[in-house]
Amino acid sequence: MQIEYSVCLERHPLPVGGYLAQLTLNAPARINALTLETVTLLHRLLIELRDDPEAVAVFFDGAGARGFCVGADALRIRASALANPGGAAVEAEAFFAHEYAAAYLIHTFPKPVVCWGNGIVMGAGLGLMVGASHRIVTESSRVAMPEISIGLFPNVGASWFLGQMPGRSGLFTALTGVELSPADVLYAGLADYCLADSSKALVLRKLLQLDWCDDPEWNAECLTECLTDIEAEQGAGLGAASLKDCRGWIDEVCAQPSMLAVTKGICQYRGADPWLSKAAQGLSAGAASTAKLIFRQLDTGRGLSLLEVFRMELVLSANRVRDPEFAEGVRARLIDRDHDPRWCYRGIDEVPELEMEAMFKSPWANSPLDELL
Repeated sequence: MQIEYSVCLERHPLPVGGYLAQLTLNAPARINALTLETVTLLHRLLIELRDDPEAVAVFFDGAGARGFCVGADALRIRASALANPGGAAVEAEAFFAHEYAAAYLIHTFPKPVVCWGNGIVMGAGLGLMVGASHRIVTESSRVAMPEISIGLFPNVGASWFLGQMPGRSGLFTALTGVELSPADVLYAGLADYCLADSSKALVLRKLLQLDWCDDPEWNAECLTECLTDIEAEQGAGLGAASLKDCRGWIDEVCAQPSMLAVTKGICQYRGADPWLSKAAQGLSAGAASTAKLIFRQLDTGRGLSLLEVFRMELVLSANRVRDPEFAEGVRARLIDRDHDPRWCYRGIDEVPELEMEAMFKSPWANSPLDELL
């Protein structure tokens, strides 16, 4: 096994020749939170595996039983922004560029990528998982894009995959940060299979026994058949499909003619459904400026290519992490843990248009992402 910092690479030899590469995020104590070192190494290893003819596929997972990836290390991103007031957040910008480059490589990888998304899969963790060709959640998976709670915004390709969710459920998921069950994730098209938590070793063993060849399409079909059979044999419990069950209400409230009407409609929910109530609380407690940014982000991202989406989100990330809303959200949620952020605006109608427009202005002549791809 080759171990470097917070990513492990293990090459599993195949009876037919070549190997299955297992890439493991290796920071279990932090639920595999991403750092600059992690994403830089992940990006390099993905390029290495992409270009190695002996590597037939990638199995991507996280160390430990608590989760695949809780997202980015928001504390380090905040520290980077605060270290240079009024200027570039150097480490944060480098982090986002390498993170987005790694995620884009997963989306466009020329060989099958299987992602084992057990436990907590949130924020950037979801952004990494959704790009895989074969995405597995487990009975314990807890999936969300909770960035509104810390004053950031859903990223790592979220403008792309949230826009592809059924109806207006992607907008709702982003605005509320609500947690999705395995059934929700499958319904939303964010994952393909739900397997038992304890079956990762079994899945790896089955994958090593497949008739791999040098044709990626054939390999992908064999993988699909294998994982479908395992899922059918196990019959893992999916839990409630709240996103599907509440789809009618979600589409209706999110179709209202203004951002203010949509956010008020969600926040004023007074029904009996506990999942919708929790979603309403998430939006009510979140940053109004993030909510407005989400509307603009998803609207602007509609019709963009995947690469254009990542370029846009890199600009938004570089600008947003230097905003006091992000610093305050991280303080309240992760530093003081008082869960009482003092946001700059009480409602979405107070957020200035000029502030939103500034978020989309690139601080660079050329995107740093283009240099990494």
